[in-house]
Amino acid sequence: MLLALGLVTAACGSDNSSSKSATPTTAAPAATTATTAATGTTAAGATSSAAGATATSASAADAAAFQTIIDKAKQEGSVTIYSSQGTDQLNDLAKRFQAKYGVKVDVLRDVDANLEAKLDVEHSSGKGIADIAALSDTNYVNTKGQAGYFTKATGPNFNNPAYDQTKNVNANGSFVTSAAVFALGWNTQSVPGGMKSYADLLDPKLKGMVGVPDPAVSPSVVDFYFYLEEQQGPDFVPKLLAQKPQIFPSVLTAGQNLTSGQISAATAVQPLVDEKASGAPVDFLVPSTAWGARFWDSVMSVAPHPNAAQLLADYLLTTDGQEAIARKAGSALPNIKGAVTDVSKIRVPDPSKLTPDAVAKFRADFKQMTGG
Repeated sequence: MLLALGLVTAACGSDNSSSKSATPTTAAPAATTATTAATGTTAAGATSSAAGATATSASAADAAAFQTIIDKAKQEGSVTIYSSQGTDQLNDLAKRFQAKYGVKVDVLRDVDANLEAKLDVEHSSGKGIADIAALSDTNYVNTKGQAGYFTKATGPNFNNPAYDQTKNVNANGSFVTSAAVFALGWNTQSVPGGMKSYADLLDPKLKGMVGVPDPAVSPSVVDFYFYLEEQQGPDFVPKLLAQKPQIFPSVLTAGQNLTSGQISAATAVQPLVDEKASGAPVDFLVPSTAWGARFWDSVMSVAPHPNAAQLLADYLLTTDGQEAIARKAGSALPNIKGAVTDVSKIRVPDPSKLTPDAVAKFRADFKQMTGG
C-alpha cells in the first residue's frame, strides 16, 4: 500500500540540473508592533488596530514567501520522492502534482530498509538524490531526525485546523501523510463463507494456504504481529505459523496470489477495493480496531530541489494530494474520498515494545518457527 511493504520498483531519473544549491525561501517574520496612537485615539483602539494591521501584514508576507517557493520550485523543474507507499498512489500523486505546478515528480518506491540505506549514503556524502522520503519506520525517522537528516516543512496547509499537528508532526519536522492499512483478505471461491476475524485463519482446512507478511521487510510489519497478539492473544502467532503459511515480502504480492487462488486467505492485504470492483473472487475485512503503519514524510536536508520539496510537502496535505496518496489507506485529513479510514482511528503502536532489540528478537523467533 500503498505500502511500506512493497517490492523494489525502478526509479525514474532525477533531473538535478537546476538550482541544486538553492535555499528554500521561508516565511517572512511578522511585522513589528505598531507604535501608539495618534491624538484622539484611545490606547485600546490603537492596540487593536495595530494588531489587525500586523496580522494582515504577516499573512500577506507569508503568502508572498510561499509564492516565491512555488516560483523557485518551477525553476528547479523536478522533485524526487523515496517512498514505501503504494505504487498506484504515488503515480497518481505525481500526475496530479505535475498537472497543478508543472513540476515533474520522480518516484523511487522500495521497502523501508533499502530506502534507508540509500538515504544514509546520501546524507553522509552530502550528495542528495531524494528530496522527500516517506517511511513507516518510526525509529529510523526519529533517530535520523535528531541527527539532522531533515528540514522542517513550512507550507500553509500545515496550519489547516483539520490537520492535527500535535499528533502528526514530530519534533524534527517529519509529518504524517497517510497510513498503510492492513485488511484480512480471502478468496471467495476457496472460502465461500467468508471470514469474521483473524481467528478464522486457524481453520485446519487452510493449512499451507494462508499468506503472511515477512517481518524482515520493516519494523512496521513486526508491529503488525504484535497487534495480532494484542487482538487474539499471545499464543495466536505461534498457532498461525503452525499453519505453514506462505510468506510474502509485500501485501501487494499477497493480494495478487489471493486473487489468482494461489492462497486462500491472507492476514495482510491492501483493501481489495479495485479487485472486487473488477469482479475478482476476493473479499476483505478491516477490523474495527484497525492496524495501520503511519507514513512519516520528511524533507531531506541535502535535497537537491529544496523548494520543490517544500511545495510537494505542502501539496500532500491538500484534499487533492490526500485523495491520491491515501486512496485505499488511512488519510491524514478526515473525509477524504477513497480512503478507508483516517489516522485518528488507527491504533497507535507502543514504541517501548518496538525497540531494535524487540524487533530483532521477534524476527529470530519468526525464522525459527517457520524453519527459515
